[in-house]
Amino acid sequence: MDAAPPSLFDDEVEAAPDHVRRIADTERPPVPPRLERWTSLSACVLDAVWSVGADHDRIVVPLVRRVLEPVATGPLLADSPSSADSHPLPRLLTRFPDEQALEAAAQNRQRTSTRGGVTKADAALRYARTLVTHGVLGVEDLPRLLAEPALWSRLDRALSRVPGEGQHGTRRSHFWALCGVDDRTTTESPWRPRPNFESPS
Repeated sequence: MDAAPPSLFDDEVEAAPDHVRRIADTERPPVPPRLERWTSLSACVLDAVWSVGADHDRIVVPLVRRVLEPVATGPLLADSPSSADSHPLPRLLTRFPDEQALEAAAQNRQRTSTRGGVTKADAALRYARTLVTHGVLGVEDLPRLLAEPALWSRLDRALSRVPGEGQHGTRRSHFWALCGVDDRTTTESPWRPRPNFESPS
């Protein structure tokens, strides 16, 4: 009899068979193809947080759609950079004031670590609050990060303090890549943030 597909809940995902591909915390998760990019920072946050240690296509992408599509103002994926966020971060924080609310919508209780990490829902909300605190509310604010290296550096350091960072800043690297803010996707910019920025110890 065929094995049942892995559950979205972490105790069963951890026991999934070896052929179910997960993203190790030392590996950058796959970014949507260049011509298919998230149109919302909320999607980038959820993708970056849940991708570490989870199957991207089978768990992460459906999770992002499940959480955001009901109230998104447009498609969550587009073949060109979006000038208006389809689900801005303030809307995410209003809809999900705590981790329990986000867990219920995501139908996922995974943690950033099986050894006492915080829930990924908690980490995602902390990520969103950090971005909003630094004045980054949606994709339309990303060009300002390219124009203000000091702002990007402060924000990057703040994001590094959210639990579940992964080795070598894996989660942040993936987040910036999803946003198009790294040295592979900003070659036309005179300033390119380092994708594996490490804050001073």
